This record gives sequence, structure tokens and C-alpha cells, in this order.
Amino acid sequence: MNKKFAFTFAEGATHVAMPPVFSKAGFTLAEVLITLGVIGVVAAITIPELMTAYKAHQLRSQFLKSYSVVQQVFKQMESEDIAIEPSAYTGVYGPQVLLYKEFKKFLTGYTDCGTWSVKSYPCANVNKLNYKTFNKKSVVSRYYFDDGQLALPDGTLLIFEQGAATDYIWVFVDINGYKNPPNVWGYDLFTFEFLDGELRTMGDKQTTYNDLLKYCDIKSDDAKNGIACAYRAKTESDYFKWVIKNVK
Repeated sequence: MNKKFAFTFAEGATHVAMPPVFSKAGFTLAEVLITLGVIGVVAAITIPELMTAYKAHQLRSQFLKSYSVVQQVFKQMESEDIAIEPSAYTGVYGPQVLLYKEFKKFLTGYTDCGTWSVKSYPCANVNKLNYKTFNKKSVVSRYYFDDGQLALPDGTLLIFEQGAATDYIWVFVDINGYKNPPNVWGYDLFTFEFLDGELRTMGDKQTTYNDLLKYCDIKSDDAKNGIACAYRAKTESDYFKWVIKNVK
């Protein structure tokens, strides 16, 4: 070998720059699986709670909206000098003057279901009603629903009950319509009472049924259990969350 060439090669070799060595960043399969597992656990805990909160918010909004609609109509009737006292709508010995016929004059876009309706949705067939009490053990008496029904454009169903021999006016509100379950008194069906010139949530101290332990308690077997739940729905901010979790 030529010494000059060998020297030149050797000398050149001393100036050869070697490429830098980089370490590869990343996750191992085990780390990825652990991360996915943690995400899955967190999602399993939080997503059902978020869904419950959303549904509860939706139900509460529907409840308050329905309450406001009925309340406003009564105020309009009063301003138009239309009788709003319960005694004007009782009829012991003859046909009653039906409140719902006066009430509907202040609404638009509704469906008049009549009384003892045999029509299909959005009306509730009084002969085939299947509303359940708060503990879902009994069926609500159909005789509470025979004095007129009005189905509103948003799906809300208003059902009227007026005393034949006593002075009371009740308005039942199915906040999501009869076709949509669960059709349970205190869950999506609520009762209001027109009393002393004011629409009150049943369960209020002045209303006919105000014993909440008897008329809005999941442990009660009373045939009217659920009738007083409107008061709790109005006054308890987390009422619908509790209902969704406990009334199954």
C-alpha cells in the first residue's frame, strides 16, 4: 500500500464527523393501555352523571315553562273579567261549565282533545289512561282527567279537573306528553291548584293535598301519591336529579 495514500486516508479519517445519536421518544404498549383504562374509568363515572344532570335540567325547564304558561293564562282570564273562581265552574245538578273551554281562548296552536277523549296522541285516551303513582305501584284514577284536555304545540298536555260538588280547580300537566314515558305522577305529571285567585303547586301548605310524606314520598302507598310533588319540583333545585335516580 502506498504510504502517502495510507497516511492521507488515516489523516482524513481523523476528520470524519459521525452522525449524532438520537433517542426515540414514545409510549410503550403497557403505558397506552393504562392511560386508556384510566380514561375509561373516568368516563364511566362522569358521563352518566352528566347525562342525568342534562335530563334533570330539561325536565325542570319543561316544568317551569308549563307552570308559567298556565299561570299567565289565568292572569289573562282575570284581566278579561272571565270568572276564575272555582265556584263558577261547579254544577251539582246539571252540566258543568267547563273551565278548559274558557282557558283555550288564550292559547294558539293547541289540539282540543275534548272530555273523556277517545282520540289518539297527542291526546290521552281517558278510557285507557296508564299514569302511575309516584312509587309506580298503582294507576292514577281516570276520573281526574275527564273535564277537558288541551295538547300544546310543544307536546305539553294540559288536563283539567273541576269539582262537581266542591269548589276546586286542578290543572294536571304532562310536561313531555302522554306518548313519552314514564308517565308517573311526580316525574313528568304534575298537579296545580287554582286557589284564592292564584295558581299554586299542589303540596303548598294552602292546597288540598299538602302532606308530602303521604302524597309525595316514594315509600307511600297512598292512591294519590304524587299529587303533591309539584311543590317539591318547584322549591327543590335538585328534585329532578333525585327523581331520575330513584324513581325507576
